[in-house]
Amino acid sequence: MTSTATAGSPPDNAIAPDEQREPWWRRALRARELGLLVVVAAIIVVLGLVTDNFVTVDNLVVMARQAALVVIIALGMTFVIATGGIDLSVGSVVALTSVATGYWVISADLPFAVAIPLAVATGLACGLVNGALILLTRVPPFIITLGMLGIARGVALGLTSGSTKTGFGAPFLALGQGSWLGIPIPVWVALVLAVLAHLVLTRTVLGRHVYFVGSNEPAAQLSGIRVDRVKLFVYAVAGTMAALSSLLETARLSVAQPSAGVGYELTAIGAVVIGGASLFGGSGSILGTVLGGTLLTLITNGLIALQVSAYWQQAVQGLVIIAAVTLNEWRSRRSPG
Repeated sequence: MTSTATAGSPPDNAIAPDEQREPWWRRALRARELGLLVVVAAIIVVLGLVTDNFVTVDNLVVMARQAALVVIIALGMTFVIATGGIDLSVGSVVALTSVATGYWVISADLPFAVAIPLAVATGLACGLVNGALILLTRVPPFIITLGMLGIARGVALGLTSGSTKTGFGAPFLALGQGSWLGIPIPVWVALVLAVLAHLVLTRTVLGRHVYFVGSNEPAAQLSGIRVDRVKLFVYAVAGTMAALSSLLETARLSVAQPSAGVGYELTAIGAVVIGGASLFGGSGSILGTVLGGTLLTLITNGLIALQVSAYWQQAVQGLVIIAAVTLNEWRSRRSPG
């Protein structure tokens, strides 16, 4: 039996992964996400037993703030990877947005209602440029975003001559350092963004198109989907999420710095693939990304609590990412069809 589709409306069995047709509670209990949740809980328990200061209120709050910043960037990366793309520039976009935030908030002394949207627009512009160049040149996203990595970082360093900027007021710093109902504000922001991202990917036509483009781009094109618009959208989302994360990190650290965001692109990609997304596109879930980002943060902080060298910390994170990708590929080869 074959399915048919009208122009602009691909067949349901092509555009909607199983996760889109399941109730939310069943999706939340799928093996992959449940397995990640068990691993996260196990790490917390083990580190709580072998260290004296890991499971404390202060340390858990610090980790929650850090995990929120990782998750926000990884949410944008989920959209990109779901289409089969990649964005290596998000770490440099964090740096450029941090510099822009320092200029608009401190140097220009603009009201928050103006300064913050302008700072976020920096990331949005970088994402749009990435998407536009990918579409116009047909050069692989890896190369285009690698170039933007250098451009954004170079501009950030050039505008500041490598110097940092301090002097933010208390209202701005509250974005990164404050809490509401005992929960850090960055966690609230990450939670809201994760819910919105989940709804877009699983409850809208645009979200189904994102998955379909990643699963079979030629078929999506033939089905009438505006593939170019979908790609432009996902890179714009990635740039915007990087900018929002940068705003919160700048407020958390009380300093705008062109050296911010180093290695964040690898952490974001790692969070997405640990969460179950395929680098070939067509899959990925927001819940998996959130758990993947949380897991990476736990590993980093756990190694710090165990007084492991920073060099070995990077090695362990790399091993975890390789293991996650290998496991995902093994699962996909074993799955029927």
